[in-house]
Amino acid sequence: MKDERGVVAAFLRRCNTYAKASIERKQERGDLDEIPRWQAYIEFNEHALEEIANGTLDRWFTQQGEEATAPLHRLDVEAMEHVERSTWLSNVLSPRPVVVAGTMDSEGGRNFAPLSSVMGVSTAPPYLTASFSIHKDKRPRDTLTNMRATGTVLLNLMPSTPRGAEIIDETATPLPYGKDESTLLTLETVQGQPLLLKEAVAALEAEYVEEHALPDAVARLTVMRVKAVWFSSTTVPAGGIDVLCQHGRDDMTPAPDGWTRRVDKHYG
Repeated sequence: MKDERGVVAAFLRRCNTYAKASIERKQERGDLDEIPRWQAYIEFNEHALEEIANGTLDRWFTQQGEEATAPLHRLDVEAMEHVERSTWLSNVLSPRPVVVAGTMDSEGGRNFAPLSSVMGVSTAPPYLTASFSIHKDKRPRDTLTNMRATGTVLLNLMPSTPRGAEIIDETATPLPYGKDESTLLTLETVQGQPLLLKEAVAALEAEYVEEHALPDAVARLTVMRVKAVWFSSTTVPAGGIDVLCQHGRDDMTPAPDGWTRRVDKHYG
């Protein structure tokens, strides 16, 4: 089914935009006879959009002969090589937001690096966690080194665009410690905030709290406490925001928007 629903929904929204513009033109000309037809057309499309969003029309997008397949095979991850295991886990636990973490070293040098393991684990207090592996030369990741030194990090959430993916790709380039990844491409920051990217759709300002060794792993689990949310307005965005996600092991993709169903039973 993939994104067929999203394509159809986008088409219907464009149809309604055109229809509303047509109504305005007819009103300006005084040609009122056909306006009720256009209004009925808009109402029909709005009803279809609602049914696409709530899942009523899902069966329309199921290919003939397509059947849900039960997960019958148990694959032992301990028997897998690293790349195979990483690919399976990345593909199954997917998609997930990918951020560009901005930090400074003790000398004031900047570092930008993508992270795809950031997860909210508490809202009271507001805690995030992230996992940091090590470089091939056994060095800790620069982001973690800087967080240890200064105690702060800015997590930039990127737009779901090719440009956002380019920023993720370039800031992932392995550079010697102390080198600023913003030299690889133009990265403008907000005035007075050298770690806050202008192109970010939102950002989380956080402080380093503590870290823990993971059993039998080189990666370390780091706890961060959110101090502030950076956004374009003071209004909470309804239904979340469009952010760039990592889908699978290496692919960047827009946040899923094909359909939405609100769940609220967890409120009791």
